Amino acid sequence: MDVSRRNLLVLSAASALLAIPAPLRAALPPAKATFGDDDLAVIAALARLFYGPGADALNVGEALQKTLGFLDESQQPVLASLPSTFDLLSRVLVPTCGAFAELSEEAQAAAMEDWLQSPLPFRRQVGQALRQLVLSHCYTNPAVHASIGYAGPWIGRFELPVHELRFGEPE
Repeated sequence: MDVSRRNLLVLSAASALLAIPAPLRAALPPAKATFGDDDLAVIAALARLFYGPGADALNVGEALQKTLGFLDESQQPVLASLPSTFDLLSRVLVPTCGAFAELSEEAQAAAMEDWLQSPLPFRRQVGQALRQLVLSHCYTNPAVHASIGYAGPWIGRFELPVHELRFGEPE
């Protein structure tokens, strides 16, 4: 299997969806190959939550739509169904929640934190997979590294004096 960033996203989403208990999985809508308007609203809300005020300029939903286009047709429904699954399960598990995209910013932050810190493993998996999906396309953009808590690539992060570098020399 090709170990690209896209395939790792698919694996993360697939394992999260498979971790959902069967009775809840049976209540989910059928999988689709593209993001719908509700999915894009959830993605936009999560982008604002994770990236901060400038998130709308990043066009996360549009970038993820393009990512779906690069995937094999059998992989597209896995990623495309993740936002709506999260939204539906939020409403089922917390009936007072309502649609995620329509919540206030504080309520969205609290709901996402609840998913990420849940004692139920499937909720943590779905939350992490969704977080990875939304953050995935900006890891290569240095302008957003600080806002998502990513220190950047290891290469070039530390300056070591040449005399401290050892290449198999005996001590």
